[in-house]
Amino acid sequence: MKNKAIALALLLTIVGCSESNEESAEEAKKEAMMEMEKAGDATAEGYEEAKEKTVDAWDETKNSASSAYEDGKDMASDAYEDGKDMASDAYEDGKEKGAEMMDAGAEKVREACIAMKKKMGGDVSECDSKD
Repeated sequence: MKNKAIALALLLTIVGCSESNEESAEEAKKEAMMEMEKAGDATAEGYEEAKEKTVDAWDETKNSASSAYEDGKDMASDAYEDGKDMASDAYEDGKEKGAEMMDAGAEKVREACIAMKKKMGGDVSECDSKD
């Protein structure tokens, strides 16, 4: 009977340990699930933050590119207008200088004509412009 009591005590100890091990395993499983859930939440939050930062960065890039495009367009337009004004001024100056040169050349021809007529005894009035 003593053996039976020892065997029964041993059996209860093993069964108790098994139940204790099952409870510990169940507890560990619950803890693991909670940790996985926390990790999933942290990953989702990180993903949302990264997504928001990416959208913000994209918006900033678009705004910067748009601003640079507009600034470049304005600069090109200003440079075109300045160039156009300079070309117009140069053309007018050239016309004016050309007219002055034509007048100066005509005067030189007239002076040469007068000098030749005086030397050769011709009519100086023929040297005046015959427009």
